[in-house]
Amino acid sequence: MAKNSARPFTDTKAILKWVKWPKGTPTGDALREWLASFEQKAEAPAPELDMAQLQREGFGPECHDPEDPTANTKMVT
Repeated sequence: MAKNSARPFTDTKAILKWVKWPKGTPTGDALREWLASFEQKAEAPAPELDMAQLQREGFGPECHDPEDPTANTKMVT
């Protein structure tokens, strides 16, 4: 909220342009730091899968035989 008006924004540059708080001020620095806290951070890489352990203990699609996807299946009618 600024200038007795609250507005929705999706762009950080548009917010800073509308609010007009300079960088050197405590409020301007706090606002920029707060906006930076919402930026998406890089996700951690997925861990490598131990396929031998998945074959023994797993039940998902990555645990089935890639050569024959219908192995060990039964059809109930």
